Amino acid sequence: MDGETRREEGQGRDAVPLFEPELVSASVAPPPEPYRPMARRRLALVVAAAAVLGILAGAGAGYQVQRGRTPTPLPPLVAAAPVQPVGAAPDRPAPKAADDRDAVYDGNLLKLLLPTPKGAKETARDWRTQADLADDYVSSEDIFTELGDKGFRRAAEARWSVGKAEFTDTAVTLTQFRDDEDLNTADMLREREYSDGAHQSYGTPVPGTLDGEVRPSAQPYDEGDVKVYVGQGMARVGNILVEVYVSGVRPVSRNAVMSVITKQLERM
Repeated sequence: MDGETRREEGQGRDAVPLFEPELVSASVAPPPEPYRPMARRRLALVVAAAAVLGILAGAGAGYQVQRGRTPTPLPPLVAAAPVQPVGAAPDRPAPKAADDRDAVYDGNLLKLLLPTPKGAKETARDWRTQADLADDYVSSEDIFTELGDKGFRRAAEARWSVGKAEFTDTAVTLTQFRDDEDLNTADMLREREYSDGAHQSYGTPVPGTLDGEVRPSAQPYDEGDVKVYVGQGMARVGNILVEVYVSGVRPVSRNAVMSVITKQLERM
């Protein structure tokens, strides 16, 4: 009994493992190795290096062949070499005042304004301050602030009228802005080009300008006993905004406004 017990205890110590090696199937394939993309990259680098070496070898061989050849002479010149004329060069003509843009931009704006036509009565020709320009609008405080934000520098205006009972009033204003950092003049022109509701018709480009425009009158303004038609024209020359307003008791045509602004631009 004691011997059998010892044999059972010995068998317990030398017990067979639960999973013996022969129980694992030998037909199961081993797990694949992880994909290594760098191997493909190294292969590409080897191919590229071989291609570069091949190009260098070909270029070297071509250079060696070309080096042994006799140089090909260049063809003669078709025309003779220019000859420097003898004597001093002719005097350069004096520049025109119209070609000096600084003289226009820094000069007297009053002298740039159109003269009053013959037969018309001049009603104004003077400098206008920032406050003067703002007073022409209903929202004068907003316009005053806007002019300041846009770098208002100075302004001048000429105004004349024709007729009495059936009058026609023309106003030409030159307003200069500071465009050192921003395109203030172009911004002001875009804002002024919008018609005042239905009082002006569609715009027509002013020839020779980038963004100039003319708008004839449409519906009149009701000024109590009188109905007033207003046509407008806008353009710019450098940092000077050109504004033309033609008003009257009769509709203002497109040609009437275009004629005034064209003459004003030609003068500048």
